[in-house]
Amino acid sequence: MSSLDIYVCVRELQELIGGKVEKIYHYPPNEIRIKIYAKGRKDLIIEAGRRIHLTIFPKESPKFPSPFAMLLRKHLEGKRIEKIWQHDFDRVVVIDFGDRKIVAELFAKGNVALTDENFDVIMDIHGKRGRYEFPEKKPPFELTLDELKKLCSEEKEIVKLLAVKCGLGGLFAEETCLRAGIDKNKLGKDLSDEEFERIYRAMMSIFEPVFKGDIKPHIVIKDGEYIDVLPIELEYYRDYEKKYFESFNKALDEFYSKTIAETEEEESEELKKLRKRLEIQLESKRKLEEEAEKFKSLGDFIYENYATIEKALNAFRQAKEKMSFEEFKAKAKSLKFVKDVGKDYVVIVLNGKEIRLDLDKDIHGIAESYYEKAKKAREKLEGLLIAIEKTKKEIEEAERKEKLKYTAPIRIVRKREWFERFRWFITSDGFLAIGGRNAQMNEEIVSKYLEPKDLFFHTQTPGAPAVVLKKGLEAPEISIVETAQFAAIYSSLWKQGLHSGEVYYVTADQVKKSAKAGEYLPKGSFYIVGKRNYITVELKCAVGVDLSNLRVMGGPVSAISKHCDYYVVLEIGDKDINEISVEIAKTLVERAKEDERHVVKAIATPDEISKFLPPGKSRIVGVFPK
Repeated sequence: MSSLDIYVCVRELQELIGGKVEKIYHYPPNEIRIKIYAKGRKDLIIEAGRRIHLTIFPKESPKFPSPFAMLLRKHLEGKRIEKIWQHDFDRVVVIDFGDRKIVAELFAKGNVALTDENFDVIMDIHGKRGRYEFPEKKPPFELTLDELKKLCSEEKEIVKLLAVKCGLGGLFAEETCLRAGIDKNKLGKDLSDEEFERIYRAMMSIFEPVFKGDIKPHIVIKDGEYIDVLPIELEYYRDYEKKYFESFNKALDEFYSKTIAETEEEESEELKKLRKRLEIQLESKRKLEEEAEKFKSLGDFIYENYATIEKALNAFRQAKEKMSFEEFKAKAKSLKFVKDVGKDYVVIVLNGKEIRLDLDKDIHGIAESYYEKAKKAREKLEGLLIAIEKTKKEIEEAERKEKLKYTAPIRIVRKREWFERFRWFITSDGFLAIGGRNAQMNEEIVSKYLEPKDLFFHTQTPGAPAVVLKKGLEAPEISIVETAQFAAIYSSLWKQGLHSGEVYYVTADQVKKSAKAGEYLPKGSFYIVGKRNYITVELKCAVGVDLSNLRVMGGPVSAISKHCDYYVVLEIGDKDINEISVEIAKTLVERAKEDERHVVKAIATPDEISKFLPPGKSRIVGVFPK
């Protein structure tokens, strides 16, 4: 994140002021997550050297809290945030809790430090203590034209001088040159006063919309890939595709969550090196085992063929004493079983095995030399086995660190509506319908949520939810039909394999919750008085993902197609809830656009999908949009 990014982000984070710290987690090496209650639950990410923003993608808690996490919890849990600010437009953010502060460095390797009110470090993310010293740097928008000239009148490219000397960073230095119409490679010392004035105006024009609050948070996309995230539009990215967001924090969260999701399965360089080292060590182990076995077997072979080898050895010795080396070499090589000849040795091949006969040794000495080689190979092997075990442990530790950095698939946290514990859907016309999951919920819906303007729906068949269409008296016919379909879909009709069924609906005052005199109503039961309105409906269901509300929805096809970005259509089939929920989750992710897949995967989990599946078995008969 640039200083400008941080400025906009911190301005949005002012909503956390007054918020209470509920929990703090440390994901080694550099990531801190703080759960804050500030008009609802908020999750704040601080990743040293990289980013700070709110997130809707929580991670699973680490199994064991780090010492730094325990320290942060001890000092900050239960405290309220008093202030959040950016230090001197630098990449440093301070979260102020009064007598305790978090200082987050988002430049270079970065740091997160817990300090007291005087900025004495109690401990930082690296386990160090001391006095925190803020970097001194003048914000670029506070520079005067004369100061700009003084800083940039050097024998270096102007784009580099703007990036480093003025603190703009690479991207905004490029943008300044573009807006000013200046060749970025022109040396600063060669710029005219008029060119410096254009650069100065261009630089100030970058900051102007930010300070006015006229931001346009967006992600820059190239060939389907997220390449940058920005609070304002730049000439530099003029011809690129963009995805816009209502807040910069949401844009940051989307950008980093997708980037991290894409790298979750990638191993770190450290782990790759360790795996390569283990591969080389295992190959060396194989070779040493072969050598040890080979040399031992050759020693044994010599004793097994003692007489034959001794006869050949004596013959070579006698011949060598009578001839010059050249004559001896030529004579020996003329023999078919001789492979090589040296001044003091002959290599023979006997029964397919190569034996080196040292002419200055007897048979026992030759055999012993092979046993000695086998022994040395075994000694090397023992040392290598220790090294292999060490590498395996290092791999286990590296894998553990990877799991701490990147947990299983990302999840999404959001505020759930009161009705989401029931069966529910939103009709095509925007009316809410709720139904019970069991007898207790049926009773609760009828006794607590059925109001005078509502309509009540039920099937004639036992084992059906009590369904209420809120403000049903005002609902158009399509909403009434959809709610009747909803009541049938989640009844025992589906489980019985019936493809259509009859549903009735009545007004709220026709539903009686207490038994007639002398009669008994079981828990979750009720009786109807007056005329019933009957509708025959087809049993077909849809389950989809509503990205605007970050949730799964299930129910009649016409309603789900209206509200969901991606959905499947189901009919009575042969797959149980566990099997079909996994298939639906996979199908929805595959159908999603590339830049939305990680969000769909986080929302449409098999567990969440199963809440919206009809009882009994189902099959997918359609996937939309096509």
